[in-house]
This record gives sequence, structure tokens and C-alpha cells, in this order.
Amino acid sequence: MNNYLSPLQHDALCEIFNISVGRAAAAMSGLVGEEVSLSVPAMRFCRLDELNDRIGWAQWRHVDAVAQHFAGSFDGDALLMFADDDGEEVVRLMLNSLKQPVDVEALTSDALAEVGNVLLTACLSALADIMAEDFDYSLPSLCSGKGVDVLLQRGAEPECQVLFLHIQFLLETKRIEGYLAFLLGVSSLDGLRNGVDRFLGHLGAAVNHG
Repeated sequence: MNNYLSPLQHDALCEIFNISVGRAAAAMSGLVGEEVSLSVPAMRFCRLDELNDRIGWAQWRHVDAVAQHFAGSFDGDALLMFADDDGEEVVRLMLNSLKQPVDVEALTSDALAEVGNVLLTACLSALADIMAEDFDYSLPSLCSGKGVDVLLQRGAEPECQVLFLHIQFLLETKRIEGYLAFLLGVSSLDGLRNGVDRFLGHLGAAVNHG
């Protein structure tokens, strides 16, 4: 990741995502009806064709993902991904919070799309606020498959850069792991760096003013 960001920019981007994921956690708490805390224990940049070795996806049977395209001074695809049965578990918790009988299997796709929409929108809107950015968003779409194939379904090239976050969803009753990926073209890296620098500039101004 040092190839793309300075150490200061890297630390700032970690902080930006901690804030953004915190907003997403609040949104998810409303969906599942219990307290949710989200943490970002790992963040990395790598090429798409390096992910299998870096993340260990080969051990997963399948990946369920909700994808949303965003566009601004930099653009890409944001994907919320769950390995194996974790996505269904989130949906089950969400539907159980409705306090009425529902057909979980019949509603899984729509419910997972709603979970992804709420979390990705919360995260992207927080990024926009923090970076003084203005994003346009597409409607979310569902995709599933084996590991990296899910990302390739978005039309990404193997050499595409991926900003990859490993997120832990800690609920009162469950511990679920998810992954947040941002597919960024090379042309978007400068825009991302500029957004981080705007955050640092505002942070410095606030400190100096204080």
C-alpha cells in the first residue's frame, strides 16, 4: 500500500474508514434490532489477481456480495461481501427482528440487497462528508460466486487495484465477518489521494484553530 499512499495518508485513510464503518454500524443496528459494532482490523491495497493469495479465499465455498457503483472525483465499485453462510445469517437476524413469521429463504436475496444498500450507502456517504466529496450512486445489485470471480463479474480487469477492508461485525449474539472492497481504476487513485489530503487539511486547520 505504500506504493499508493504515504504513511500519513495511509493512517488518515484508516481513520476515515473507521468513522465511515461506525456510521454503517449504526445503520445495521437499526436493521437487525440489536447493538452492532464494526471494526476494521485490516486494510490493504493489492491487485485483483493477487487477492486469492493475500486473503485466502480458496477455502471459501462461495461469496455473496452486494455491489454499488459510485462516481465523483474518483469512482469505482463498492462491494460488501460475506463468505459462505454469513450473509444468510445477517439476513436471518434482520428478518427475526421483524417479530413476525417470514419465509427466510424466499426473502434472502431482497433482504441481503437491503442490508448491502444500507451499509454501503452509510459508508459511502460518510466518505463523501469526510473527504468533502460528492458521489453519485447506482442502485445496488447482487452477485455471488467463488472468491475473486465475484469481483470479476463487475467487469474489473485482473490488474485492477482493490482497496480491501476486512470487517468484523460484532453483534450481541453473533460474530460475523464481512469484507468491503473498493474496485478502483488507476485513474481514480489520484482522486482518492486528493480526498485523503483534503481530510488532512481540514484536520490540520481544526487543530491549528483550536
